[in-house]
Amino acid sequence: MTGPTATTPAPPPVGVGDIVTHLRGLGMIEALIGVPGAAAPIGAVATDTQAGPGDLAWSRRPGAATHFHGSLLICAPEAAEPDAQAAGEPDLQAAAESGEPTAAESGEQTSARVVVVCRRPRLAMALVLGRYFAHLAADRPAVYADAATALAVDDGRAWVRNAVAGYNVRIEPLATIGCSGMGYERDERDRLVPFPQLGGVVLEDDVHVAAQAMIQRGAIGDTVVRRGAKIGPHVNVGHNADVGQDCLIAGHAQIGGGVRLGSRAVVWQSAAIANGVTVGDDAVIGMGAMIRADVGQGETWVGNPGRRLS
Repeated sequence: MTGPTATTPAPPPVGVGDIVTHLRGLGMIEALIGVPGAAAPIGAVATDTQAGPGDLAWSRRPGAATHFHGSLLICAPEAAEPDAQAAGEPDLQAAAESGEPTAAESGEQTSARVVVVCRRPRLAMALVLGRYFAHLAADRPAVYADAATALAVDDGRAWVRNAVAGYNVRIEPLATIGCSGMGYERDERDRLVPFPQLGGVVLEDDVHVAAQAMIQRGAIGDTVVRRGAKIGPHVNVGHNADVGQDCLIAGHAQIGGGVRLGSRAVVWQSAAIANGVTVGDDAVIGMGAMIRADVGQGETWVGNPGRRLS
């Protein structure tokens, strides 16, 4: 979860009703589940699976609204449909085609949880974050379990922010950890709108980050490099990636945003793994391979386009 820090003063509180009104003014709301209370405060931003009371989140994940426990979810129709049906709401596709909202917007009781349905929820979230929560993107000092790691970072002129480093972490010269990634959405005029990067980076114990490697901070939530993983020189690890225990990523490899690398996976030099791909435990990605599909446990993939070798 991403919320205000001691060094980043928060602006005046933002209510659920403020955000709904803003999105309605932009013409982005296709359906509304729940009755927003103008004064119901949003205090933090979280992922849809980790959100709690007072949190804002977004999702395209089918059925996400059904198990959402935050205060406001901005989501795609497929993420809200089961929730709408369970609540006795009309079919969202029919509502979208008719232009009618699915929630009663009058009444004495407001809802503890509100779901805003948009065709482009990530763009809607980017616009909301940019307007109300841009302060959460401010860089935060790194936290080190070992004083020796902090000294090595200073001596090697590495740039480390928005990060937590465990014990026995090695960060070599000119590494960049916790910078913002390339998060953008195109608006209705085809202009690139930045998606503010609010999360951080977690480096667990015994991680090694080689010279001039880059690990981007999470957009919402953290980028995680798990115990014992080794990141080679000039590697780029994208936002919200999860690098498994004892992974080895060789030099110049590109790990896309949201990639999941299983324990002991190996990615050889100059390979590239597309956003959102999952690579199983003990899998091997060959040198220069371009991977756009999920890789199973123990499999070896090579080539461009990537294909299974074993």
